[in-house]
Amino acid sequence: MIALLLATLAFAEPETAPQAQAEPVYGTAAYRASFLTGRFSNAQQYEAWQNDAQPDVPAYEFELYYATHARVEASGLGEHVVYVEWRAGADDGPVSRQRLWVFREGEEGWSPGFDVFEFRDSEAFAGRADEEGAFASLTAEDLIGYPENCLMEAQSPAHAGYYFTIESNDCIVTAETGDEIRLRASLRGDHHFFTYREWGNTLEGELVYQFPDAPYPYSFRRLPDED
Repeated sequence: MIALLLATLAFAEPETAPQAQAEPVYGTAAYRASFLTGRFSNAQQYEAWQNDAQPDVPAYEFELYYATHARVEASGLGEHVVYVEWRAGADDGPVSRQRLWVFREGEEGWSPGFDVFEFRDSEAFAGRADEEGAFASLTAEDLIGYPENCLMEAQSPAHAGYYFTIESNDCIVTAETGDEIRLRASLRGDHHFFTYREWGNTLEGELVYQFPDAPYPYSFRRLPDED
């Protein structure tokens, strides 16, 4: 348990976001997107969790993921778009998560954050992160966007790493059950790693789900570029 705690705390999220004002030279959509692109894995965290599993410790779960975050051309959505694909168990394992992150442009080039979209036909885009033009014809009609109030909002100056959150009480989504859920999420890191977690509560404040189902966020390290 100690090894897992140390491995995860190295990437742990702060209780509150830094208050420093983001500098436009660093805080542009292009610069923020560059931090988020690459190939990553939480293998180190996963191995530490397996090695530290103890029968007298409350059960929780970490999955092994390999993540590809790639800048893609999708002019119908915006100038700075990142395709997110997570695979479970191995670099070529089954696709577990697919998203598009579309960065907003603010005043003086500063980006306030990004909007999150899911695919209506996710299988059509699996494994195509490096395929030129694969996303070029996408429009909003091909996607399911998070509500307007669910912006992943930038909370820190990009030269100090990045920290994005969904914190608005007005970020409310409808679950498959038809129930309304207040969504929360956080994404933090720098060029070498990132952490991610999300959770949802009922409007009365009862926890519905959390990802991961654990006391710590997922912690990903950047992988070397492929030859």
